[in-house]
Amino acid sequence: MTRRAGYLTIAALVMLLALAACGGASESVDGDWALSIDEYEDAWGSEEYTEEVDVTAARAEVGIATATDTRVPRPTNLSEALKTEDLDQAMVTLSQAVPTPAPAATPVSAAQTRMIVRTVDMALTVGDLAGALQEVQALAEGMNGWVVQSSRQEDHRAFISVRVPAQRVDETMGRLRELATKVDSEVSSSRDVTDEYVDHQSRLRNLAASEEQLLELLGQTAKVEELLLVQQELTRVRGQIEEIEGRIKLLEETVAFSLINVSLELEPAAMKTDVGEDRTASLGEPVRFRAEFTAPEGIEDFRYEWDFGDGSGPVVGNRTVPNADGVTRSTATVTHFYEDETDSPFIVTFEITGTGEAGVAEGEDTLTVVVTRLPRIDVFAGRDMTVDEGESVRFSGSFTRPEEMSQVSYKWEFGDGSSPVTGTLEAGDTTAEAVHTYANERPTPFTAILTVTGTGDAGTITSKDSMRVLVLESPGWSPGGTSGDAVSALGAIGRGLAQAAIWAGILSPIWVVALAGVAYATVRRRRGSK
Repeated sequence: MTRRAGYLTIAALVMLLALAACGGASESVDGDWALSIDEYEDAWGSEEYTEEVDVTAARAEVGIATATDTRVPRPTNLSEALKTEDLDQAMVTLSQAVPTPAPAATPVSAAQTRMIVRTVDMALTVGDLAGALQEVQALAEGMNGWVVQSSRQEDHRAFISVRVPAQRVDETMGRLRELATKVDSEVSSSRDVTDEYVDHQSRLRNLAASEEQLLELLGQTAKVEELLLVQQELTRVRGQIEEIEGRIKLLEETVAFSLINVSLELEPAAMKTDVGEDRTASLGEPVRFRAEFTAPEGIEDFRYEWDFGDGSGPVVGNRTVPNADGVTRSTATVTHFYEDETDSPFIVTFEITGTGEAGVAEGEDTLTVVVTRLPRIDVFAGRDMTVDEGESVRFSGSFTRPEEMSQVSYKWEFGDGSSPVTGTLEAGDTTAEAVHTYANERPTPFTAILTVTGTGDAGTITSKDSMRVLVLESPGWSPGGTSGDAVSALGAIGRGLAQAAIWAGILSPIWVVALAGVAYATVRRRRGSK
């Protein structure tokens, strides 16, 4: 065989492989692909050559429709490429000369069995985590399946992934539900891989045909360089065949054995929780909430949530303190304001979750809050007044008293640092009185405040009012009361007599003349009467 014949043989090999990959040709192209070297020379010697490739046979077994135009044109410059003495350059030229047609559509026929990959994800709550892992593994093996992977996080979470025969997936899911105390979630998904599988099979047949031709060509080649080139191509084709075979096997196993992913979580231990008794709250007034709970041994971290039932956002916290008994713990106090009583009563829900080395613990409690509008109390402390220091002052304030209000009390504060005067009022009383003495005067008024407090269905009601008291310096001794008034009167008389004496002294000459005239007139009247 000449050197040119060897080149032609290698070129024929490249053309066969290119046509097999691009056109989807399989075992038959107008008869037999195993042409002699002389026949290749005769065919490629013409200026233009086309050959019709029947690709239907390559995909008939898998039900793939082929493109209507199956004619693959030969390149017209093959002979020019083979004239070169550089074999590598000839191979590059030939590979560039082979056109790459657009891939034909490969729809699957109606008779073709669909290949479906099914995956299931389940989240289960179980009472015994270690036991559940063993049971899931035993279940998979009993279904002729196997465990893909398993893991365990902390003491209360685990994950296991198994494969079971596709026809037994529903049965396996039913058995898994029986293992759980609660099914948290369950998601099943499917993916159709029929087209991918059929395409891989078609490529595999094409590559197998190419490998067969290469083996035949290997037996016809005597030169070392040609043998090396053919062997190199055989290695490449064999690698592609094994890769596709592995992909096909993976698809077949994936379809035949469905994947079930199971997330396991230990059932939380019970945690005793107490949020207190039901209560009544006032609209717009602060309401304080606090919970006590008993945590199991080994539970150290806590997270709790308050839902006040009025549509407002929940309040989340994690601050807790141990109580004096050394057994229970209390949460931090939270404050809430109810702004609308339309939907009253409201159900307040408290939920707490604890974690630790012992696993998970949960507790919950509720209470009812009745929200009402507070009745109004109008308080009148009295009019402003002016008094002397040391003078006893009587304070008398009044207020309105709603019918539903009971246990009414009052408190008078005088603003001078003295102790307030407090008292309780009988039913029907609407006046609060007190007596106070301001010991010292000052240029600015004191502020006296009257506070009235009552209890109603909505809770405690408080209202207040104030008055100003101006305290003046006392003009003299004033013991106060009736005796004080008498002393003031005597003082005024004394001051009048003193003023009269002063005027008498000033007018004494006039008074002497007048008195002398009166005395003279009196003496003459007596003498005349004798």
